[in-house]
Amino acid sequence: MMDIKTFLDNIHEHVCCPVCKTRFTNPKQLPCLHSFCLHCLQRIQQSCGIRDTISCPECRRNSRIPGNGDLNAFPTNFNVNSLLDALPVTECNTSGIKCGNCEKTSGESAYCFTCCSFWCGDCLPLHNGLRSNKEHHVLALKDFRDEDFENILKQPTLCGKHEKKKLKFFCQECKIAICNACALTDHEGHAKIVLEDAAKERKSIVNAAIESKKRRAQEKMTRTAKIDENCISIQEQAARVKSDVQHFADSFIAAIEAQKKHIFDEVENKLRESLQLLGEQRHEIEEDVKMQETEIEKTEMIVKRSTNAQIMQPHEFLDKIVLEKAEEEDSGNSNIEEVVAFVFKGNEKLFDVLKFQHIGCFESFITKTIPKDSSAEGKGIREGTVGLKAEIVVTTRNTQREQCHQELDCVTLKIETREGRDSAIKPQIQDNKDGTYKIDYFPKQIGTCQASVKVNGEHVRGSPFEVQVKRRQFRPVLSFGEQGSDAGMLSKPWGVAVNDKDEIAVSEVGNHRVQIFTSNGTHLRSFGKKGNQQGEFDFPAGIAFHNDKIIVTDTMNHRVQLFSDEGHYLNQFGGKGSRDHQLQFPHGLSIDSDGNIMVADKGNKLIKIFSRDGRFLRSIRTEGSSIFPFHCIQHENFLILSDRGDHCIKVFNREGKFLYKFGKQGKGDGEFDCPSCLSVDRAGHLLVCDTGNDRVQVFKLSGEFVTKFRVSGTRPGKITRPVSTAVLSDGKIIVTDFNNHRVQIWE
Repeated sequence: MMDIKTFLDNIHEHVCCPVCKTRFTNPKQLPCLHSFCLHCLQRIQQSCGIRDTISCPECRRNSRIPGNGDLNAFPTNFNVNSLLDALPVTECNTSGIKCGNCEKTSGESAYCFTCCSFWCGDCLPLHNGLRSNKEHHVLALKDFRDEDFENILKQPTLCGKHEKKKLKFFCQECKIAICNACALTDHEGHAKIVLEDAAKERKSIVNAAIESKKRRAQEKMTRTAKIDENCISIQEQAARVKSDVQHFADSFIAAIEAQKKHIFDEVENKLRESLQLLGEQRHEIEEDVKMQETEIEKTEMIVKRSTNAQIMQPHEFLDKIVLEKAEEEDSGNSNIEEVVAFVFKGNEKLFDVLKFQHIGCFESFITKTIPKDSSAEGKGIREGTVGLKAEIVVTTRNTQREQCHQELDCVTLKIETREGRDSAIKPQIQDNKDGTYKIDYFPKQIGTCQASVKVNGEHVRGSPFEVQVKRRQFRPVLSFGEQGSDAGMLSKPWGVAVNDKDEIAVSEVGNHRVQIFTSNGTHLRSFGKKGNQQGEFDFPAGIAFHNDKIIVTDTMNHRVQLFSDEGHYLNQFGGKGSRDHQLQFPHGLSIDSDGNIMVADKGNKLIKIFSRDGRFLRSIRTEGSSIFPFHCIQHENFLILSDRGDHCIKVFNREGKFLYKFGKQGKGDGEFDCPSCLSVDRAGHLLVCDTGNDRVQVFKLSGEFVTKFRVSGTRPGKITRPVSTAVLSDGKIIVTDFNNHRVQIWE
C-alpha cells in the first residue's frame, strides 16, 4: 500500500476536475462514481438542453438528476474535499498558506485540528488567547509528521448547507448525513441515528461484503488452479490417446503389409511357375519346328528330283507327310495355347468397414454428472396442425345458459350419424357469453348429424339440433420472399424445415444456398454458394434440422452435407455411385425417431438410411414399375414414401416391408401429378405436396382423402408448384411456393 508521504506527493492527480483541469470547486459525484465541479456539470447541462438527465463526460453514462433537475442535489464528494484541505500542507514550502483569519499568505503557519483551519504567525496568538480555544490542538506545519497528515484527511466533514457545522446524524428517510441545524429544520420528524453508529453499521455491511468477495475470489483462484491441473491432465490424456491410436494404426498397417507381402509372394510363386511352364512349352515348339523344317527340306528335294511315275509310286515318307496334313486339318484349333490370367480381388467389405466404421472412435465425457443434465430429441414430424374439426354452435335460452355455465364440466356431447352409429366424444366447449356455446370436436364422419347436449344426464331444452359439419378451411396468413439473390430474397425455394425455436430453414436451388428466417419471415442468416467444395452446393434440395445441426442433400454433387445451426460446415457423406455408401441425385431427406438420416436416392431407386455421422446402415427398395423416390418420412411405426414415377404414396413398416399404397395419376381428390415432399400435422394427418396440380392434399394415414388447399396463381395467397411443407409450433403450415419464389404460411 502507498505510504501517506508518497500519496501526498501525488495528491494533485486526485484534486483536479477532469473537465476544467483545475482544482475541484464544490465537487459533485454522479451515480457512476465519477466526480466533477458543480459549475462544470451546470455548463454541460446547459449545452445539452436536457433538464432531468446528464451524460457523464468520462463514461458517457446517462444519469437522472434528483429532485427538480437541480445538480446541487447530487452528493458532495467528501473525499475530494478532504484532499483539498490537505493540499495546502503539501505546498507550504513553495507558495505559503493563506491564513483562515486574515487571509494573508505566509510560509510560517500552524494548523488547528479543532477549528480545521490554518493560522499565520500574527493571528495565532489571537487564536490561542481566546479562553474557548484553550483545548484546541494546534501544530506548526514545520513539525508535521506522517500521522498528522493522516489526521487532516480524517477531519470531520462539514455540512454543505450550514457552514462550519459538523455532520452529526444520518437521516434514515432521506438517506443523507446531516448536521444539528439540518436535523431541526429540513429533517424535523424524520427518523435519525447518530452518524457514527450509522457509519459503523455501514462499515460492518461493507466489510462483510468484502470478506464474501475475498472468499469467492479465493474459491475462483482454487478453481483456476484446478483448471490448470485439468489442462495438464487432458494434455497428457490426449498424448496418450494419440500414442494408442498410432500404435493401433501401426499394428493395423503392419497386418495389412504382412497380408500384402503374402499376396506378393503368392504372385511371384505363381509367376515363376507359369513362366517355367511357358518356357518348357516354347522349347518343345522350337524342337518341333526344327524337325518340321528338316522334313520340309527333304520333301521338297524328293518332289523336285522325282519324275511323275516316281511320285505316283508308293513312298513311305511322302505318305506320312500327307497323313500328318489330314490330321492337322481334323484337329482344327486344338493347339491354341492356354494362358494363366492374374487378377486381384480386393475385399470391398473390409474397405467399406475401414472407410465408414473407421479404425476406432474417440470419446470424451464429463467425469462428474451434473444434476438436471438430460438429452433432448428433435420434434421431427410429430408436430402438425389440425385437419378436420367440426364447429357446432348450440343455442339455449339465458336461464339454461346459466345452468350450463355452472355445470360446464358435466357437459357431454353425443353425435348420432344418419346411419345410426354413435360416437360419444369429450368435446371442447366454449361459453360465448351471449346465449351460445361453441363445441369443437373431431367427428368420425363428415355430413349432417344430430347433436344432443346433456347436463347431468338430462337433455337441455331446445336440443337436439341438426347441424351441418363442414371441413376445416385453410387460409394464407403470411408470405415472404421475392425473386432475387440478395439476403431475404428467394430463387426457386425447394426444401423447408423448422427447429424448436420456430426458425425456418429454406433451401434454394436457384441461388444454391440455404437461408434461415424467423416465423414472421425476418431474414436471420444465409450460407452456401454454387460449387462442389465443402460448404458449397449444386441444387440443394432436401433439408432437415437435427438437434443443433442442419442437414442438406446436395443433389447434383451426389452427397449430403452437415452444418451447424449457424451455417458452419461440419461433415459430408455420399459421392456419386451405386455402392451402399454412395448416392446418385439424392432428393428429399428426413430424420427418423432414432436420429438416423433417411435419404431418397433417386438414381439408385432406393431409400438409404445413414447414421447421424454418415455411416451407411441399410436400404429400402421401393415397389412399382416407374420408380422415382422423392421423399420418405417416418410416422409412428410406418415409413411413408412419395413416388413421383408411380404418382402415388407408398407405406412400409419400420423394417422396410411394403404394406400398401394409395393414389394414382390424375387431378381428382386423392389423385396426384408428381407428388413431392411429405409431413404429418398434429392431428396425425398426412400432408402431400401435389406439385403438378398446384395444391397440398391432406389424408388419413390409411390413404383416405380428407381435404386440400389449392389456390393456383401468382398473387399473394396463391400457390404454383408447392414442393415442401413444415409445421410451426402453433400448428401453422409452411409451404415453399417454387414458381412464385416465396414461402407461404397457412392457418
